[in-house]
Amino acid sequence: MLTKKGIKVQACFKDIEVDLPFKLLAINADSGSEFLNGPMLAFTKYGQRIKYTRSRPYKKNDNCYVEQKNFTHVRELFGYDRLEDEKLVQQMNTIYKDCWNPLLNFFIPNMKIKEKVRIGGMIPKKYDEPQTAYTRLMNSQHVTEKQKEALREQKAKLNPFELKRNLEIKLKEFYEIQRKSNIREAA
Repeated sequence: MLTKKGIKVQACFKDIEVDLPFKLLAINADSGSEFLNGPMLAFTKYGQRIKYTRSRPYKKNDNCYVEQKNFTHVRELFGYDRLEDEKLVQQMNTIYKDCWNPLLNFFIPNMKIKEKVRIGGMIPKKYDEPQTAYTRLMNSQHVTEKQKEALREQKAKLNPFELKRNLEIKLKEFYEIQRKSNIREAA
């Protein structure tokens, strides 16, 4: 989104909630004003409908996994430039919704830390087997059989090679719009 206004953040969360294959139970946000505002409190019904918590003050590592995903899911794809063109934001959202998220969630496995124990000055980590987000959901006891069936149907419609090809096409379009936008700003 182009702005941090509460009403826009609320609209994005509504959009996310519709697309999730399960019920949204909680939001753990940082202490930014884009999350701590009237529209977001109304969206969660003041924590009654969706639990609404925030990270602990002065504990900048509370959301370290989210920040890590900012690199792998945003910066590696779109770079570090500040985007101020509405067309770019719309193109990014299309890329995420139609290509990148399905590719990541259904076909690209990742590892999760199972255990880490401090031994002197070292902290060795043990990871579980790499799995896709789809596989983790299918193995979850918290997802109903009806939700799992909907996920199976969604995956059956997807082709990872086509998703990757469309991703590359849409990224080319994105970079072309960005290049033209940068030329306009420089002029």
